[in-house]
Amino acid sequence: MYARLTTFRVKPDKLEELRRWREQNEAAIYAQPGLRQWIGMMDTGGEFFVLAIFDDERAARDALPHARALWAQMAPMVEGEPTARFLEVAAMKDTAMQGVVMA
Repeated sequence: MYARLTTFRVKPDKLEELRRWREQNEAAIYAQPGLRQWIGMMDTGGEFFVLAIFDDERAARDALPHARALWAQMAPMVEGEPTARFLEVAAMKDTAMQGVVMA
C-alpha cells in the first residue's frame, strides 16, 4: 500500500464553503483510481492534511492528475497550491476490513 499526503491552507472565511464542497464532491474524490481510503485532518490554524491510501505507488502517482483537477476546483477556497508527498505505508490496521498490512 502507498499513501499520498496532501497539505494545503484554507482561507479563513472559506472553511464552511470547503466543507460543503467536500460533501458535494465525495463521489469524485473516491473516483481516484486505486484509492482505498482517505482521511482529512485540520489543525487550529486552518492547515489541512489529507492522507489518501492507494493500492500501490503506481496507483497513487497515476491518480495525481485526478487530484489536481479536484484541487483546481478548490482553488478559490485555498491559499496557494496544495503540496503532495508520496509515502510507503509501513503499517496500517483497517478495522473495517479487519486486516493488518506491514511493509
